[in-house]
Amino acid sequence: MLCFRRVFRPFYCFSLKKTAFLRHNSSIQKTIDSKTDLLLRILYESPVCPPIEFSEEELERHEVIHRAWQIHKRIKREELDKQLEKQYNKMKRACIELERTDKRLFKAAMKKKKYYFPVEMRIPTETPPVEIWKYNWATCSEGSKT
Repeated sequence: MLCFRRVFRPFYCFSLKKTAFLRHNSSIQKTIDSKTDLLLRILYESPVCPPIEFSEEELERHEVIHRAWQIHKRIKREELDKQLEKQYNKMKRACIELERTDKRLFKAAMKKKKYYFPVEMRIPTETPPVEIWKYNWATCSEGSKT
């Protein structure tokens, strides 16, 4: 895999004014406070500097890196799609096999439930929790939730 490093950084240039303008009741007032001045300048003033001009070599390098990154993202997306398709096909085959072997279990497995996932449980994530298992966990109807 190619190693890419950051070539271009975002560049913003703000003009250094001593006073900022604050719109109040459709009239313009000057602010004296330096904190307010700084906040207004950072939040509402658009960049004044023109965009950076690249040489042909830099532009070509940027395009190559961008294309390589897009290809990398596409490959990762296709791998994930293949993995999900394999999982789906395995689930489908397992359901067909369960239907052939035991109709009662198949109907119980395919039965629609009112709730798909307990709301009071931890949200599923890709990283493990700090506390692996809550041994005294109970639903709201069973007792106190910890």
